[in-house]
Amino acid sequence: MRQQPHNFEYHEYLKKILGTDRQGNSLFIATEKDFEKGSELNFPYRSYFYVFGLFHEGNRKMKIGTNEYDLKAKTLTMVGPGIVRHWKDSNWGLSCHTFFFQADFFQTPFSDNFLMDYPFFKPAANHSLDLNDKDYEKVQEFIRLLQSHSNDKKIAQGLLFSFLEFINQIYAFATTVEGSLSRHQKTTKDFNQLLNKHFQEQKDVAFYAQKLNLSPKNLSEILRNETGLSAKQGIEEFVMFEAKSLLKQTQMSIKEIVYWLGYEDPSYFTKHFKNKEGITPLDYRNQ
Repeated sequence: MRQQPHNFEYHEYLKKILGTDRQGNSLFIATEKDFEKGSELNFPYRSYFYVFGLFHEGNRKMKIGTNEYDLKAKTLTMVGPGIVRHWKDSNWGLSCHTFFFQADFFQTPFSDNFLMDYPFFKPAANHSLDLNDKDYEKVQEFIRLLQSHSNDKKIAQGLLFSFLEFINQIYAFATTVEGSLSRHQKTTKDFNQLLNKHFQEQKDVAFYAQKLNLSPKNLSEILRNETGLSAKQGIEEFVMFEAKSLLKQTQMSIKEIVYWLGYEDPSYFTKHFKNKEGITPLDYRNQ
């Protein structure tokens, strides 16, 4: 049986990355000052909680799942559990408010698992929104209210739910622009969604091309024009992204990681990893 990958548990993340220990508190709102206390993650990682980040100034790049984002003033990010992400630079020059919460923050009268109904928490979603001035001010107001009422769980639950609904409205409006996406942009998005769902079992370009009613050649041409990577390169990059997270975050053996990623031959994977990254998986883990 395949061992499951380790996710950063909520309190573990707060302690290691933010330098704070908030046992029993399922909602935490951090600023850049909190991030300065802890240790920055310089490898792809996954976590098992929900995150919103509102950026006020500065600029950084972050890869979330299959997409890379430019984070700047008035950018809001939304990430659900289990999605691998990676800061692409080491310049922590951002002013931000980031809040972390667990699913169990919501109790009666909220139903189980309603959080994953929000599209922005799902894998291969657009995890970033550039807010206009009006929406940016409203998001800041929600944050101020949540900070003021964080010790009253019932009120904080209602405020966070209202915030989620507000973001969902903005997100729905932003995604209506999808109607204006070019055919090739839509194909790229659909490919990424399929890749998130099937990468463990399917690494053959022909599988994704068939799902998208394209030839492998046409799919690769579209993706190369949109992303700079062919279909094969896109698949390999995503699998390497997952592999790096597993190597750094888990105690899984190389063999267990190989099987979890859907490969059958550990020696093939080791050679493939070294060819792509310049070092073996074990050397990467020990860096």
